[in-house]
Amino acid sequence: MNSIAFSFLKLLPKNAVSQAFGSFTRMNIPVLSKFAANYFAEHYKINLRESEVPNGGYANIHKLFTRKLKADARAVEDNAEVICPVDGKLTTFGMFAPDAPEYMQVKGKHYTLESLLRSSELAQKFAGGAYATIYLAPHNYHRIHSPVSGNVIAAYYYPGMLWPVNNDSVHRIEGLFSINERLVTQIKTYDGGEILLVKVGATNVGRITVDYKKNWITNSMPPPASRYAPFTKWEAESIHAYTKGQEIARFETGSTVILICNAVILQRTKHRFEELEGHNVQMGQALMV
Repeated sequence: MNSIAFSFLKLLPKNAVSQAFGSFTRMNIPVLSKFAANYFAEHYKINLRESEVPNGGYANIHKLFTRKLKADARAVEDNAEVICPVDGKLTTFGMFAPDAPEYMQVKGKHYTLESLLRSSELAQKFAGGAYATIYLAPHNYHRIHSPVSGNVIAAYYYPGMLWPVNNDSVHRIEGLFSINERLVTQIKTYDGGEILLVKVGATNVGRITVDYKKNWITNSMPPPASRYAPFTKWEAESIHAYTKGQEIARFETGSTVILICNAVILQRTKHRFEELEGHNVQMGQALMV
């Protein structure tokens, strides 16, 4: 991203523009909407052979982008403690110190976990654990699946900006993932483990939806919760159980997932983060075994 483009993007009302673009992607304009979907698929070289709907069968960009895959398109590695929740590229990984947990946005840029979660209490629960950051490009499958079997016990909505989350932005914008709007799912496993599934919004649409709380839709009007509070917490009042690999959320355009696990999970597993760093990953693939 050159300086002129960055300056323009800085001045652009990114959330409003993203809402407008999102509305366009959901329209069903005769001929035009389907043409736009087909162009999008061809331009980004989307593999439609693995999708439920044949090539050219999507009525608009939204339906294409949020497409489902065929039932046998992904295999879930049942012997893994933690599986990959999305298709994408595993860009960074790390382990949290027990005293001052940090996450790494890119090599050489470290930020506190507290800045990401806006809560020292929640951050400390994951001290001594580990994290992995996975970037979803436009061509990727954008539904999000549970990385473990367990219960959703809470969720957190963080209002924020909608900067792009591509490689240039990650290097240029300080604390990008702590600035952008995001929605976090907290999952407790049946044997003491805990996972945070951090879903980061991005420019163009920026909408994130979750299965267990359907009225929470980020970058929507009205917003899912106050845009003036640092975050809003929702606590489950009934059981929201998910099995490993079950769909739990989705992006409505590309973005980033940060997967955070607590020390209990880290201490009893071997992790594959190192060997997968910089490589493409798929939903269902083992991350910790």
